[in-house]
Amino acid sequence: MTQDTPNISPADDDTTQAAPDKTPRSLAEWVEKLSDKGMPAFARTIKDISGIASDQESSAAELSRVVLQDAAMTARLLRVANSPMYCLSQSGRSVSTVSRAVVLLGFDTVRSLCLSIAIIDALSNSSQKSRVAEHMARSFHAAVQARAFAVKRRDPSPEEVFIATLLCNIGDLAFWSLKSDAAPKLDAALQRPDCDRARTERAVLGFELNELSLGLARKWQLGKLLENTLENKGDKDPRVGSVRMAQELALKAEKGWDSPEVKKFLGRVAETLYLPLQDVTKLVHENASEAAKTAQYFGVGMAGEHIPLPDAQRKTTEHRAGAESRQESVKPQFALPDPMLQLTILRELSGMLDGQHDINLLLEMVLEGISRGIGMDRALFAMLNPERTRLRARYALGWDKDDMREKFLFEISPLKANIFSHALDVRQPLWVGGPDADPRLAKLMTSDVYELTGKAQFFVMSVEINGRSIGLFYADRKSSERALDDDSFMAFRHFCQQANLALAQSRRGR
Repeated sequence: MTQDTPNISPADDDTTQAAPDKTPRSLAEWVEKLSDKGMPAFARTIKDISGIASDQESSAAELSRVVLQDAAMTARLLRVANSPMYCLSQSGRSVSTVSRAVVLLGFDTVRSLCLSIAIIDALSNSSQKSRVAEHMARSFHAAVQARAFAVKRRDPSPEEVFIATLLCNIGDLAFWSLKSDAAPKLDAALQRPDCDRARTERAVLGFELNELSLGLARKWQLGKLLENTLENKGDKDPRVGSVRMAQELALKAEKGWDSPEVKKFLGRVAETLYLPLQDVTKLVHENASEAAKTAQYFGVGMAGEHIPLPDAQRKTTEHRAGAESRQESVKPQFALPDPMLQLTILRELSGMLDGQHDINLLLEMVLEGISRGIGMDRALFAMLNPERTRLRARYALGWDKDDMREKFLFEISPLKANIFSHALDVRQPLWVGGPDADPRLAKLMTSDVYELTGKAQFFVMSVEINGRSIGLFYADRKSSERALDDDSFMAFRHFCQQANLALAQSRRGR
């Protein structure tokens, strides 16, 4: 790599291979079916997120890239990040970009949240809606209680405890979300009076759903804390203890907060946390209400409606949940220009220039601003190789992103000039096909460029260090066939200029 080229990692190739279609006969086959065949798109997301190692230099940027491929996950992550549970907006400014959320929350927390969002989103739709709602409600209730217990115990990472508790019932959720002949049989068996759940599951399935949770936790690499809890390890580990205590409380609360069983159990909780019973009672009651709101932030309000609430808080929570549920409107199919979001992201980018930050993450934030802020259907960052003979896509967002990233590979040679090599040379923003476009540029629209762009207009601008181009940004609205305009072009130029400032600042820092 040349001295003018920043350390920007290449994007990984995406490959997905589905498992053969067959009826599961064992625990191992159920794990494989749920991972690959039953929910292929979900399994791919899990694979992408789980495969990003926290010790890689580009991990934060790669995580942002994976999240941004999914508009629904992006929206939910930002909503959760700005929720009272994480309080990222304590300064009065909300967090508007995935990249910024990664910086503020930390890689591990965002990675865990994204895994949780992906799992919850995949399992929300089911023919067994009542069973799924029941387990999701229990999961969210226990997770919020466990997080509060971890905070009281001064745990170094309460978020990890929250996520582990939230995913403890992943086997139950996955089983009830997948259509199978076994589901109605187990549902009927569980409705018998005084049935033993574990024994019934083993009689119908040949294994317990808790074992399925463990198998999926290992398959999807959901963390050692979750695995230890499911394996009944770590009896002396306070973190495992917080998870188990919260799970038991959530289950008992379904019999009523005023039941003798719950009151007796709260005495045990008070002893464990070394707190007065009155304080613990107040804490867990508030946590129940918070759990219902948290389910709303994660986009599964139906789960929040099943969380048992103390009478004093029920009316307030139901009113708030109803209002938030009405705000869950259908998002537009294509991203619309959002001037306020543009301004917010540009301000966040400016604030990051003062410190040392991963260049990959900064470029991801610029690309996110172009995609979500300007409202472009497709946005891409491409980079020259060290020999400056080839321009290849590194990050891509939006519609047909995989196809676009595969096709965006151009030779850079004086003998084979095209519109992109021209953009690298002039180092100015270009609106190709626009009202004031230079007609001479038409000669640079080669057949391989047309294969990528079709007849759509597009924006392109180089990214440079010390006056030397090292790559470029590209954006269009080909998929929606919406027109480009002067405001969008001006915003595109501003974001590209921020990228240039970031690279210049990084070089000065080194």
